Amino acid sequence: MKLKATIKTELAFCISTANSSALAGIRFQKSLESLDVSKLTPKDFEALMRSAGVRFAKRKAEYVFEALKNFDSVEMALKLKSADARRILVKNVKGLGYKEASHFLRNLGRRDVAIIDRHVLRWLGEEKVTPKNYERLERRLKKIAEGMGVDLAELDLRIWFEMTGRVLK
Repeated sequence: MKLKATIKTELAFCISTANSSALAGIRFQKSLESLDVSKLTPKDFEALMRSAGVRFAKRKAEYVFEALKNFDSVEMALKLKSADARRILVKNVKGLGYKEASHFLRNLGRRDVAIIDRHVLRWLGEEKVTPKNYERLERRLKKIAEGMGVDLAELDLRIWFEMTGRVLK
């Protein structure tokens, strides 16, 4: 499925995928393409998310609405190095944790952050990821990537494909 994404719809996508499927998030993002997201209400976002099959649509719709209303903090974060940008996004954008903030940065072209999801954890032989150990796991992945002669973005993609058999975005 081809997407016409903007920075704002990428942010909405990444918020929508937390504890939900990437495919539902993609369907939600696709539904935003012809809309002016700055004019949508939380109820509008919720209806679009429900239609796309996004879990926890009501809460996530509120998060997307607030994130877009306060988009200046997102734009400010994007001017920083990836690790600093991610920390600011996690702190200032409700609904974004380390994984979702990393996903957002990666979808905007940053190649120096890892999207540590359950597939990557399983590949690493790890049980869980927390805000405290995210950066430690990311450093571990970076060493593996360097040993392979690739960056974190490519390693993530390879792991995702190895674990799921597909590439979505």
